[in-house]
Amino acid sequence: MNTNEKIEKVKEILKNYNKIALAFSGGADSTLLAYLAKESDCDVLAITYNNQIFPSGFMEFAKRRANEIGIKHEIIESNFLGVDDVVNNSPKRCLVCRKLMYGTIKQLANEKGYEIIIDGNNITDLIHDRPGILMKYEYGIESPFIEAKLETYEIHNFLKKNDIEYSRSTTCLATRVKTNETVTMDKVNRIDYCEDFIKRTTGSNVVKLREASNVATIEMDDIGNILDYEKLESIYEELKKAQYDKILLSVDFSDTDDDLVLDSELTPGKDYLLLRKRLPFGINISQTDKVLNEKNYDFISNVQTNESIGYIKLIIDEKESKIFRDGVISIEGNKSKNDATESLAKVLSLIRRTVDG
Repeated sequence: MNTNEKIEKVKEILKNYNKIALAFSGGADSTLLAYLAKESDCDVLAITYNNQIFPSGFMEFAKRRANEIGIKHEIIESNFLGVDDVVNNSPKRCLVCRKLMYGTIKQLANEKGYEIIIDGNNITDLIHDRPGILMKYEYGIESPFIEAKLETYEIHNFLKKNDIEYSRSTTCLATRVKTNETVTMDKVNRIDYCEDFIKRTTGSNVVKLREASNVATIEMDDIGNILDYEKLESIYEELKKAQYDKILLSVDFSDTDDDLVLDSELTPGKDYLLLRKRLPFGINISQTDKVLNEKNYDFISNVQTNESIGYIKLIIDEKESKIFRDGVISIEGNKSKNDATESLAKVLSLIRRTVDG
């Protein structure tokens, strides 16, 4: 399916729900979902969770966009810096955060008479190391973009083409602190201030400042905006005032983070392409086997699980495939890159990952 066909599928899904609560941040995914739900004449309640560690302006933007789209809006206030698992910043931090958020959102939605809760997770999210995704399954949160196999780049392109405004600063600031280093209010405030300063100085829309052992690493959507001596000097001096020991600039010109399938993951055979995709996390074989067998999927057959060795053999779209405990997915017999992408997208929504830590 092309992007427009996927968008129409999302609308069909939303029309079936009719009355829905939406986990709403004002970012690309939740904004498009709110926009499409409104277009589909759904009764929408947007719920924004403020955990006190989002970038400055986060709440104000979410309030404004919900009002402009014309949907009801509720805000849940909390403080995650009072939660030990968040402060300690273990690899399970995002899992704990999402559990708290989804649990409270579901409770409020049900109290308001909304039985169906949806979020903006898309199919590309399933190839990134985001353990919090497991909570959507635990709390029965629906993800229309995953069901329609919409990818991140398609969502961004649609928003741009239709001139739909969204926030590019909706990522929890705790994600900027290196895993296992303590998250404190001082660190969060410092990161927030420095990111705002860099945005103002460079005119960039997206700036992320990663902190590890008191070293600041700057990431930007357009590195060209900072490559000016006066700007660099001003940013260096300001971040040194913020008491960082060292300031680094991440130089990364790759644009493949949001591609489901990379060319390097495809191996040509005699008459087909072999896809070998390594995910940045392990796969829970027993849980994945349970999902694969819980109902009859028309694109999956002949599921054979060997939990002791750690893999599942199956047929996906009539192609021999394997899912491995170490996070590798292989799919044989692909006619093209698009063909491989479509099959991978189908199986991604059915696997269940492991969580370290």
